[in-house]
Amino acid sequence: MYLKKIVSKSLSLGPFPILLVLVLLAEQVKAGEHNLTFAVSGVVSSVKVKIGDEVKVGTILAVLDLTPFNAAKRSAEAATDLAKFIFTLSKVRLEHAQKLFDALSTSGEELEKAKIEYAKALSGYKIAKSHAEIAIWQLRQATLKAPFIGIVSAIPGYPGMVINNNGISQPVVVVNKK
Repeated sequence: MYLKKIVSKSLSLGPFPILLVLVLLAEQVKAGEHNLTFAVSGVVSSVKVKIGDEVKVGTILAVLDLTPFNAAKRSAEAATDLAKFIFTLSKVRLEHAQKLFDALSTSGEELEKAKIEYAKALSGYKIAKSHAEIAIWQLRQATLKAPFIGIVSAIPGYPGMVINNNGISQPVVVVNKK
């Protein structure tokens, strides 16, 4: 009813207001559209939906090639395992140096060296754990899922498409919110 009043009022004012009303209506329709893309860079492996598909929250829309993400995860996990081993070893050495120092069998300098090695090992372990967390997050982000209920209205993405998220977001799937 409201739209009918605007159109009839616009008709009486000439062609320009009608054009303006049509542009505003088109923008209102576009406002419900959401361009969805990945949070990480990669190469699109597959698009799992078609135009017109109804999607629910969590529906998989597209997937990047997981090879580099899985490799980064394995590498980060290996680095974490090594850093944990070095940390554990430095902890044992520090405890041993402390016992020797308490028994007056080693110098304060040797104890300080053990403390420094322990601190370095602890720092390395924490950094390695952080890298592993990032690798796991990136792997999860390589699968594009619907964040809301909607209908797929366009699919500008395709297998083989390179997604480069250095400031420019390329839509892979466009979904209208229900």
